[in-house]
Amino acid sequence: MTRRWRTALLVALTGALSAALPVQAQEAADELIHSRPTGAFSLTADWSLESSAAQLQTAVGTTTSVAALLRDANRDIATCNSAQQQALPENYGRTDYPLTSGQILHSSEKFCWDPGDSKVDYWIPQGVTGSSDADDDGLWGENRILLVSWHYDDSSPDKGVRVSFVDMKNRKYRHVLLVEPTSNANYKAVPIHAGGLAWLGHYLYVADTDGGLRVFDVERLLEVSDAQDSIGKSGSNYYAYNYKYVLPQVGWYRQSVRTECVPSASQLCFSSLSLDRSTTPDTLVVGEYLNGRSTDAAVDGGRVVRYRVDASSRQLVLTNGKAVPQDVVTVPRSNLQGVQTWEGRYYLGRSSNRNHSWMHSGAVNSATDTHSWAIGGEDLYHEHGPGITAGKLWTVTEHAWTEDGSTFIDRRAIFAVPLSDIG
Repeated sequence: MTRRWRTALLVALTGALSAALPVQAQEAADELIHSRPTGAFSLTADWSLESSAAQLQTAVGTTTSVAALLRDANRDIATCNSAQQQALPENYGRTDYPLTSGQILHSSEKFCWDPGDSKVDYWIPQGVTGSSDADDDGLWGENRILLVSWHYDDSSPDKGVRVSFVDMKNRKYRHVLLVEPTSNANYKAVPIHAGGLAWLGHYLYVADTDGGLRVFDVERLLEVSDAQDSIGKSGSNYYAYNYKYVLPQVGWYRQSVRTECVPSASQLCFSSLSLDRSTTPDTLVVGEYLNGRSTDAAVDGGRVVRYRVDASSRQLVLTNGKAVPQDVVTVPRSNLQGVQTWEGRYYLGRSSNRNHSWMHSGAVNSATDTHSWAIGGEDLYHEHGPGITAGKLWTVTEHAWTEDGSTFIDRRAIFAVPLSDIG
């Protein structure tokens, strides 16, 4: 969360205090979700990396399929222990903002990481998507898959982002390093927060907080040597910080303002990402994190921006060369780590540091309902039901340690709740 906290301090020094207050006290103004103008957040498509990715593929050799990657999965997902289960929404017990029994959500499916990944303090889980985003039947080939992004949070060099490919049937997973192709058939790490993921056909969209969206191609998975803690080509071999597989970037959707993100009328922070398959066409949903509500009505607690997706190419629909938002709303709830929309309703997953937080939901021009949510819940992913109906809403929780890093608290889990339980 270090980069998000830096952004929040630039916005308002009082944000951290307001975020810690009970919801009712800190949000006494307008409590509605409001439609806003769409003109400010058009994105420019850039597919210039495709040629570099093709050169890299030729140099490294044959691509690896997702199915082959899963067969080579080298870590087991685990049953959550009692400490990890404390992060789940059914264990909400806050007395400063009590909820009724009808507001308590219960996980319908959950798992936890290999102990090494549960304890590591320099890889932080963030985004989540899965094969239900990628294909109508909810599978990629024959596999039901979850993908989770982790950003690197340690000293130089910045190893960027890894993505866990989780085989839900065989309960195993493997990490893949995201890379940006460079000239001369080489690559470098992708040093972003990766707070959101969405898997559209063979494209993996990744939120880049300051810049917009990065696009990776799962049909260009490459196997490299895992024998060296370095990045790129060295001698005759390619390396990826001891990871065996890399996933190359092939495209961008860039916003015009790409400085360190501070939410404003002209700049959107790309904090989370999801796919809404209830719209026609499908829409890619960008959520914005803001630490405390803004006095600027154009920002409020953050924005949710949706972009149309082409049904066949799975790229964003362009108008005069730009991906233009289908709609933009401001929300009356701040500190949003994940946003999903479905059949006109907004699902807003909120964080509250190392405490349980809230899942808010509501429609445009309406107030939001409140349910219990996780400790450290992040991005959201809707695994749809049969025939693309309402299914399960997934998130991943991030906290393994106290904020000062001194005490292991073991609160990392991945879980889903039925969307119908939220309303």
